Amino acid sequence: MADELRRTQAQMALAQRHAHTTDAERAEMAAKLLTEQAATERAHARASRAYAESAASRAALAEVRRLCTMTIADSVRAQAVEQARDTLAIIESITAEDPPFPGDAAWHSVWLHGDWRWLTKNMTTLEREHAADAVARYGAYLDTEDGVDRSGEPEGLRWWRGDL
Repeated sequence: MADELRRTQAQMALAQRHAHTTDAERAEMAAKLLTEQAATERAHARASRAYAESAASRAALAEVRRLCTMTIADSVRAQAVEQARDTLAIIESITAEDPPFPGDAAWHSVWLHGDWRWLTKNMTTLEREHAADAVARYGAYLDTEDGVDRSGEPEGLRWWRGDL
């Protein structure tokens, strides 16, 4: 009976060690998983920051373009018009090689091959504008790559606007 009790106690001790070892391994795997998830989130954050910086830069350049165009159209000062034209030429030379934003090609593919109205119907207006901007940007990029000059956006791209 004493031997059987010792054997049972030894088996219990072995089972407890195995349970604790398994718990430790499970905790280590959970920690590794969380570490990898954190690394993935950091990578997403870096990509988002880069995208935001790129978008801010492009928005600033668009505003400078707008102001230069306005100066060229409305200024009576020859020197101001010349400076605005020079500024536009520099901006165009810098941005001529800009690749489209990440994701623009995907939105363009959705525009070409999907039911655009149905896909964008449940989006907010801000989301629709973002998607349409991506389609327009990538379309313009393809036009420059192909050497085609299509002015304006495709018909029906911004279907939610009443003025189009």
